[in-house]
Amino acid sequence: MELLFSVFILTLSVYSVVQAAPWLPPRYDGGLPARCSSTALQLPTFNNLHVLNVDARLFQNYTLGLPPIPGLEEVLGGAVPSITGLNFCNVTVTYTHPGWNDSVNVNTFLPFEWNGRFLANGGGGFVTGSPQTAMLTMLLGQTQAYAQSNTDGGHTGDPSPSNPWPLTSTGNLNWPLLVDFSSSALHDMAVVGKAVIQTFYHTAPKYSYFYGGSTGGRQGHMLAQRYPEDFDGIVGHYPAIYWNRILASMAWPVFMMDRLSYYPPPCELDAITSAAIAECDEQDGVKDGIISHPSLCEFDPESFVGKEASCNGTSRTISSEAATIMRAAWEGPRSSTGEFQWYGYNPGTNISAPGGIAYNICDAQGNNCTPQPFSIPYQWASYFVKKDPTYTLRNISHEEWDEIVHNAVVEFESIIETNDVDLTKLRKSGTKLLNWHGTGDPLIPVNGSSHYYDRVLAQQPDAPGYYRLFIAPGAVHGFTEGIAPRMESVLTQMVDWVEKGVTPETLFAQGTSTEGVLMKRDLCLYPRVQHYTGGNFTSASSYTCV
Repeated sequence: MELLFSVFILTLSVYSVVQAAPWLPPRYDGGLPARCSSTALQLPTFNNLHVLNVDARLFQNYTLGLPPIPGLEEVLGGAVPSITGLNFCNVTVTYTHPGWNDSVNVNTFLPFEWNGRFLANGGGGFVTGSPQTAMLTMLLGQTQAYAQSNTDGGHTGDPSPSNPWPLTSTGNLNWPLLVDFSSSALHDMAVVGKAVIQTFYHTAPKYSYFYGGSTGGRQGHMLAQRYPEDFDGIVGHYPAIYWNRILASMAWPVFMMDRLSYYPPPCELDAITSAAIAECDEQDGVKDGIISHPSLCEFDPESFVGKEASCNGTSRTISSEAATIMRAAWEGPRSSTGEFQWYGYNPGTNISAPGGIAYNICDAQGNNCTPQPFSIPYQWASYFVKKDPTYTLRNISHEEWDEIVHNAVVEFESIIETNDVDLTKLRKSGTKLLNWHGTGDPLIPVNGSSHYYDRVLAQQPDAPGYYRLFIAPGAVHGFTEGIAPRMESVLTQMVDWVEKGVTPETLFAQGTSTEGVLMKRDLCLYPRVQHYTGGNFTSASSYTCV
């Protein structure tokens, strides 16, 4: 998960740099370097926090060079640039909640040319935020002259035997760190980050924003639900809300493989995915390699059983087991008595790629396959639900599966599910919330976002005035595939919404087709969807919202 998120965050950040232009004229204060001192930064006293340490480090004419990432040049349409001439103060505040025995770091980058805005950054997976995230997203954000913060939430990395941060001992959860990760550290980041900004610049930020996807998207929604006054605008896309339920969806395909004792080679599942696209692609009026209306797609994987697929040049017959596994992934997890547990993935979603939820490693002939389960639901089940690092979801009974799913929701729903639909505080605060989610997301089912939005609208019909959802056809977990919004355009539209009152009726997106052709679209405000009206299918003007 960390690798997938890093690729995503690098891609979106580098692309934003290529496109970047500050929205407010940055002002330069020649006295700021002298203020970049741990002793000079005298922070105020916080009500619920005790500051343990303040570390300030000066960076002048700093150059950031990014490591090579496969496929990134194709996404950017050219070489990955280095970023030069960065001048900023890096301030790390370490604090604790008295009585919690935690130690949390808030990292804040303060550019000497500042646009007057504050931008907080989200994390990914089990990472609340990290030094690695800071050196990527936050340094890159300096090109837009933001003051930026992120938080490590009191821990680093995924749970593991060498990093068992969720537990104080086997059977005993480290509740303070879970609360930090879920909600508390997010509010603290806003409070501490703004205090650092006020102390350094001698003025508060004029506007404050949050940006995050995946876990960062969940963080954005948590802030909107519990601490909306912390920010003026929040972008929380493809969010990991309904946390326990989406983890069930992620683990479901391998659970079904274990039940069937069959682990299909990726080419089998790929062939079924391609067949679904071929049948349902043109339901939006154009053949572009994307299922834009997945709710209309009635392709049955069983209809493809017995067909031939190529596996590394070798012909292979599509098995009934592969069809069963794929249908299960599309339908989503069900209890042993057939009850709905959560949504599945849309037809056309690539779930069998390396790092995916249904990825198996096989020999050259496509045989002797071994599953490579997506780690996060397994770590959650062992370290949090069972509180036993040795526990595994592999090869369990359906009844035991039901118990895990049930207990996870019962114990942790109020802490991390982030599914509160009462957004009264958000409306009263004046803060804006924006979510976009791809129909081809292979990790977090897009129907979770629409489900939440439908529930919000049922309770608060005026919600589109302060909360908007846009669905991106074919987009994945990030924007390396399909037609997806870029960070620059999303932030620009959010800033215009907050500062100019320009409500986003559509969300600009772009991406490449399966043939590598650049396509542009204006994403529709949910529940409206795009439909082709004629003309060049790569042009946004060729589509309308229906």
